[in-house]
Amino acid sequence: MKNEEYNYTLSKFSHEVRNPVTLINSFLQLMVQEHPEITTYNFYDKIEENMTILRVLLDELTDFNHAKNLCEEEINLYLFLVSFTDSAREMLKEKGISLILQKESAIPRIKLDPVKMNQLFSNLIRNASEAISDEGGKIVIHISCDGSKVEVKVTDNGCGIKKERLDNIFNPFVTYKKDGTGLGLAICKEIVEAHNGTISVTSVPDDGTQFILMFPIS
Repeated sequence: MKNEEYNYTLSKFSHEVRNPVTLINSFLQLMVQEHPEITTYNFYDKIEENMTILRVLLDELTDFNHAKNLCEEEINLYLFLVSFTDSAREMLKEKGISLILQKESAIPRIKLDPVKMNQLFSNLIRNASEAISDEGGKIVIHISCDGSKVEVKVTDNGCGIKKERLDNIFNPFVTYKKDGTGLGLAICKEIVEAHNGTISVTSVPDDGTQFILMFPIS
């Protein structure tokens, strides 16, 4: 199946499933309004939990389908990351994880979609934080430019990824997490490639993982 056909099928599936999910959620809220006692039912929390999982999955399907639709503007990726890390740092601090941004050289302005960049780095930071189980965790974002491309490395000191899993982690619906959808890294790959960039990964089990992103200057 070609990528266009694959994305069309996913888009249609997402649309068709979202409608009944929205209706079920609406009816559930109406039931709670008229019969608030049902919230004490043993399995009510499980119903809410699974509705949330469904909504997250549908949102990620939508993100995956739209990952290549760009609204680009000239931005300095380093300055973007300064703002991004300032926002993400507080959330990670609660988990005992430090977030460090490093710049090696001057960074030129290049055409990027800032909304997609936020989605891209949010996914990578979330992925890294989930790989860190102990306090003292660290995530480092390193940015540099060699004159032809901007390179960003996102490195964590988490649990790492087994070698045999590395070839598949960017594939849609491939996940090794208990509650994962298998779409986070697939979305990252779609976003980077839509910008004519590349994304790769290296990892050592029990030592950490590094994602390497490259964006051409022109």
